[in-house]
Amino acid sequence: MVRVLFEVLLPVALVAIVGMLLRRQMPLDQVTLNRVVIYGMSPALIFTSLVRADLSGSGAVGMVTLAVGTVVVMGALTLAVALPFGVRGRDLSGLLLVTLFMNSGNYGLPASRFAFGEAGFTLAIFYFIVQSVLSQTLGVAVAAAGSAQAGPGLLREVTTRVLRMPQIYATVAAFAVRATGFDPVLAQGLFAGLFRGLALLGDATLPMMLVVLGTQLAGGLHIQEPGLVTIATILRLLVSPLAAYGLGLALGLAPLNLAVGVMLAGMPAAVNTTILALEFDSRPSLVVSTVIVSSVLSVLTLSVLLTLIGV
Repeated sequence: MVRVLFEVLLPVALVAIVGMLLRRQMPLDQVTLNRVVIYGMSPALIFTSLVRADLSGSGAVGMVTLAVGTVVVMGALTLAVALPFGVRGRDLSGLLLVTLFMNSGNYGLPASRFAFGEAGFTLAIFYFIVQSVLSQTLGVAVAAAGSAQAGPGLLREVTTRVLRMPQIYATVAAFAVRATGFDPVLAQGLFAGLFRGLALLGDATLPMMLVVLGTQLAGGLHIQEPGLVTIATILRLLVSPLAAYGLGLALGLAPLNLAVGVMLAGMPAAVNTTILALEFDSRPSLVVSTVIVSSVLSVLTLSVLLTLIGV
């Protein structure tokens, strides 16, 4: 466990801490930083990674299936835990946001590369894409369902958000380029230069994601609604990876796919759930508290988890 902590999680934490220190020493616009990553850098990372990746076999399909299945299972488990205790409305929406959507991007992608190398990182890309799409579709519906903003305009809201997601276009473009037989290793001239420029931008994405994560967590630990936060954190950090493990075994995933999927399922609550919670008034105090608490505790839980899956 100590080796995992030092070799996998320490590099991730170190870069995030730099972001925290910068935020506390100078005014940083979090919205701008987040937009740079989402709209400028992560599409380049997805595009270049998918163009270069070895996609032979069923690895990609397995990760997509696992990512979707984990969300479905966690949704059912969260409802099974919450409804008997009378959790309804905004409380239920906030709880679902933090149990369904994990930080598979800012945190999960760098951790996947350190833990599993390039092969594992490529698999994590597919998991991240699924989570990105679901958070902007199902996540919007979940957030809106518990608020007064749920109504006839919900479908339009979801559709608009999906069409604004650059990750989708980057994925489509990558498969289109692969279909032409383009080989980045053998490319020359204009196309080689364009791809290398995108690759340079993509290579800068992971550390920038961690810096942004650090700036988002720099506000400190302010726990509100401790009972619901405890339930949400247990579901996110402990129950979710167990659910993913069982689902992965049922799907017959290869060992690497299973290990990557379980680790990503054990990630803390996604930071962008706070945006949805604030926008739709879906108990943002619960969501923000769970994001912070689960992020802090994930250093310990992921160390144990990665040790158990044999990293």
